[in-house]
Amino acid sequence: MKLFSTVLLALLVFSEFSGAFSAAQGNSATPSTVPNIPRSGSSIALHVSSTMQVASEMGGAFMSSSKCDADGNLYVRKLAVDRPLLGPVVKIDRDGKRIALFDPAAFSQLALDRADGFSPASDGGMYQIAQSGGLKPRMYVLRFSSDGSASSPTLLDAAFEVYTFAAFADGNFLVSGVKRDVRNKNDRGRNFTAVFSADGRELAQLSFEAPQESAKASAGKANTGVLLAVAEKATPGLDLAEAEVGSDGNLYVMRFSSPAQVYVIGPSGKIMKTIKVSSPRPGALPSAFHLSGNRLALSFWNDENQRQTVVVADAQTGRKIASYGDPTGLGPSFACYSANDGVFTFLRLGEGNELEVVRAEAQ
Repeated sequence: MKLFSTVLLALLVFSEFSGAFSAAQGNSATPSTVPNIPRSGSSIALHVSSTMQVASEMGGAFMSSSKCDADGNLYVRKLAVDRPLLGPVVKIDRDGKRIALFDPAAFSQLALDRADGFSPASDGGMYQIAQSGGLKPRMYVLRFSSDGSASSPTLLDAAFEVYTFAAFADGNFLVSGVKRDVRNKNDRGRNFTAVFSADGRELAQLSFEAPQESAKASAGKANTGVLLAVAEKATPGLDLAEAEVGSDGNLYVMRFSSPAQVYVIGPSGKIMKTIKVSSPRPGALPSAFHLSGNRLALSFWNDENQRQTVVVADAQTGRKIASYGDPTGLGPSFACYSANDGVFTFLRLGEGNELEVVRAEAQ
């Protein structure tokens, strides 16, 4: 969603029909152990430290949002041309080897129409939200084992268009999207966010205030933020976007706004706190984020220079620690962040249409 490329095509398809979002990175980090962090208020360029071509993923495009688990494995959702709303998620280890394929087609008994956001599980498996039924949708949480085999699905007591999904460590689920009358083309719907139990019961509904924007950000919104523009075309302005689970068991969920807002949500559905992270420059909007220990890394896209800036902030207060520039175009998909190592991981398509994993560090 960040560059006009083959990947953008996949991202636009994904933005129109789904929004996916969850992961867990268990690396811990304290201010004294985080390498290559310049003093607050300064910025530094990111440089490629390694580029790896993934042989098993030659050809085709991938969708947002890619994720990592605590072991550094990548989870990448592929775009399947023959079934664009039911593409599989591949799990790739640090050496670039595919070690699992999570395919919603394995749940053939559900007659699924689409599968959307996914969330790596602590045992190496994965959760994914999916639906079937057309005008009367049925929403399921698919459960995959670590080898990619299908486990028992959970039917949720709900019916709406899902754009954000994440699994809590205790087995509950956060689901966010839009409720609307699908038979009425003029119904733009209303936002709906709720926490569900592991057996599919609704536990709590959540509500969020509209984010406050600066005058400059509001004036420039029409010309900035490809992702936000696409999202607003499909919905009345989403409550939530990407989500990751923290080591405290809560979900950290980002909203596409300026400044960026990250909500800390407990398994019961209580909003524990709201963290605000300022944009690195006027007009820059958040496009992705990752959580590592007590650090948040947020990627901001700026339409003027067609570049992204990654802001690292304290995960408890939102205090900016550093800004990292991308002078060479590391890749449109910000996939992982490791605070302990000071490594940022991006995905892109190579010249031969192969998936490339690009790791970058501050120098």
